Amino acid sequence: MSKQEKKPKIAIVGYKLAQGGQERVFSTVSMLLDDASCDVHVIVLEDAIEYPSGGTLVNLGLHSKFRKYFQLKKYLKANQFDLVIDFRYRLNPFMELLFLHYIYAGFSTIYTIHSSKLELYFTKSQYVTNQIFKKVKTIVSVSTAMNEKIIHTYQFHTGVVIPNSISGNTAISADTDVQLHYKYCIALGRLVALKQFDKLIETYCQSDLPEKEIHLVILGEGEEKIRLQEQITNTKNADFIHLLGFKENTSEFVKNSEFVVLTSQYEGFPMVILEALSFGTPVISFDCETGPSEMIVNKFNGLLVENQNFEALKKALNRMTADKELYEFCKKNTTNSVAKFSEKKIQKKWLDLLNINTNYNEY
Repeated sequence: MSKQEKKPKIAIVGYKLAQGGQERVFSTVSMLLDDASCDVHVIVLEDAIEYPSGGTLVNLGLHSKFRKYFQLKKYLKANQFDLVIDFRYRLNPFMELLFLHYIYAGFSTIYTIHSSKLELYFTKSQYVTNQIFKKVKTIVSVSTAMNEKIIHTYQFHTGVVIPNSISGNTAISADTDVQLHYKYCIALGRLVALKQFDKLIETYCQSDLPEKEIHLVILGEGEEKIRLQEQITNTKNADFIHLLGFKENTSEFVKNSEFVVLTSQYEGFPMVILEALSFGTPVISFDCETGPSEMIVNKFNGLLVENQNFEALKKALNRMTADKELYEFCKKNTTNSVAKFSEKKIQKKWLDLLNINTNYNEY
């Protein structure tokens, strides 16, 4: 890139850089674009920052509920961004009209979608949805199935699919309890109803795993924690089920586990599956409407279970522990199966979408 050329100036807007998978993707995309020598400004609307970010971090969550939106408009106008990438949930129709017609007015804007529950991102108002499609440059979905659902539901045919990428952060955790002195399978995520950890615990207790002394470890924090702990205490397998709370780095827990289990009601493109496979750990997952089937090939790098069928999940848990040949075959295939989601390949998809010359890296 010559010194005369102007680096693309990009604002990436989201509510938080903490807690969830969507927020981790928010973090990762900011770093991918920053690594490509874009002038990235990461703008968060809530004072919740745990994940790293690329470029300039602007925390508008320090302002009051209403003032922060005026500050956002002021900041966008003062910096005259070439592009705004929006990572927010979009639930309130009136707020979305404010964003479309006031806050983002005059800017080229891309909206991102991270869940098959589309009303989280388009609101329940068809009018607002139509306004979104009319005003934004494009819609980026994290999975092919999600983009197809948008086409089927809204007849919006110009969306783009850019999956999540494998994180380059595989550093060994500083947590002292990483080396657990038992065999275990693991589930990760916020302790909320959506993740169905209560039903996972029930299914685990009905499976052969406790008898085989394969423990269940759950990492995460959330509103269901007390209820889940009470549930565990009241089971006969309480000594085999462990709520270990939030861990800043989960990689070693996943690497040392027998396999990962995902039991969500719905997903988008779950990072927990992508990262587990990249670490060499097989995954058992419900075949949610979007996401898991684009990473897991059944009986090749894990097991896909009929969506929301907990009896089938129990059989999958039993099979993964009893069929050693299948387990080793799945484990052998994990890492290579997700090579197409490397950071460099996903970075290129973003740069191609934004029409940014990859030679910016040479600046």
